[in-house]
Amino acid sequence: MKMLVVFYSRTGNTRKVAEELEKVLECDMEEIIDTKNRSGSLGYLRSGRDAMNRKLTVLQDVINDPSSYDLIVIGTPLWAGHVSTPVRTYMHQNQASFKNVAFFCTAGGMGFEGTFKDMKELSGKTPLATLGLREKELKSASYKSKVAEFAQEIQMK
Repeated sequence: MKMLVVFYSRTGNTRKVAEELEKVLECDMEEIIDTKNRSGSLGYLRSGRDAMNRKLTVLQDVINDPSSYDLIVIGTPLWAGHVSTPVRTYMHQNQASFKNVAFFCTAGGMGFEGTFKDMKELSGKTPLATLGLREKELKSASYKSKVAEFAQEIQMK
């Protein structure tokens, strides 16, 4: 099965999970690049507001065509309990190209189920697997075993 891990990461937490998945799944990886500056405190506040309002943004062109993959593993940070704006935009732009999907989220707190439901609606697909990781898990090596379990669940389907 040809797989692509695609993700957006404002602070590096979601990137950390994506890189581990790329290694475990031995697949391609692509970072979603937002053209809007989301750095610093103001960027943090703007990002949460945009996510709550379900706004779209302008992304840099992607390199990998999602239609050429059997599975797209999509990763997002939680912003105010919602899918990040760049990931929402990517899913909106590429929904018709997805054959199968799996989702992962990183967050400081709670709220994964609502986000996964949102991602299911955005993709038009039921995910093969989902993984939610909290920031405290990412600060230790404990997240790697959860990533391995998630990858194994994907590969069994």
